[in-house]
Amino acid sequence: MNVHILSESEGNILLSNQEPTWLWEYKIPESRSLAASGAFGDLLLQETPGDQYAVWYNNYQIKRGDRLTIIREEPVYKLRFILNNSFNYYDFKTGALPMHERGYNLLYTPFVQEKISFKDKSYSNLEIHLSHDYLASFVTGFPHLSDWLRKTERRVPARLCKVNQIATINMMHCIHDLLNCPYTGELRKMHYDALVKELLIMVLHETATRPLKKIIRFTGKEVETLYALKNYLLTNMDKPLKLEQLAKIYDATPRTLKRRFFTLFGIKLYNFLLDIRMKQASMLLLETDTSIEHIAVLAGYQSFANFSTAFKKFYGHPPKYFRSR
Repeated sequence: MNVHILSESEGNILLSNQEPTWLWEYKIPESRSLAASGAFGDLLLQETPGDQYAVWYNNYQIKRGDRLTIIREEPVYKLRFILNNSFNYYDFKTGALPMHERGYNLLYTPFVQEKISFKDKSYSNLEIHLSHDYLASFVTGFPHLSDWLRKTERRVPARLCKVNQIATINMMHCIHDLLNCPYTGELRKMHYDALVKELLIMVLHETATRPLKKIIRFTGKEVETLYALKNYLLTNMDKPLKLEQLAKIYDATPRTLKRRFFTLFGIKLYNFLLDIRMKQASMLLLETDTSIEHIAVLAGYQSFANFSTAFKKFYGHPPKYFRSR
């Protein structure tokens, strides 16, 4: 884990193998980690190595706005996903690269020296560092990868997509499975191998068949509003508001609010709410003894029948069967 980090306000950040206790909830079993704490906040970098790849899960709990410079002195092919809040990257070779939540891109740099601007928030991203040979094995199925790899072979910094893409729900589910792998030892490695391959295939298929070509442009205020809306939905599932009420709170028309939400996060507002409702409900069904009727209320459904119907449509089985497993 050859990484150096500099803070604009504090200088060199001393990285340690000892993680702060309040970051343990982010800990990935069987991973190697580096952590640091300071006036800026806390950070935890974790690497899970594979044969021709390494999965990096990075968390930053920022208490005071700062700019960090991350330095790695070797060539890197990396598939990067933003998981929580927007990152404003700047690399002196590739320039500014703002990335919003659910954004992704496949990048190459001869060596890494990128600056990330943070506000006092929680941030996380996932990077899959891939070998050239591993990526080259996908060229037959995805010819658009070939031109990009040839460019990188000249040690020229490159992005697979000029415009950052937005992860699909299936990609996000695959990332969730990576971060919550239930296996250990050799089974864990096999599971990671399969998930990394699946995720890369989804990325290459999307970028070959349905690439985004228009840069997403929002003002800082619009981005903050949309994150505030997302957080409201996450913390008030049991008190759902109608779209018209949400639009009034966030000073936009219902149509504008839906369009901006979809543009930034790549998912319709209704589908986002349905996805988090079903995930919370499934967790409560599997991990608690809470009655199914009360779980329906917590998921924002006033009618148990409506909840049962929605749950069956989402998972293929009614909630009672799901719990019986």
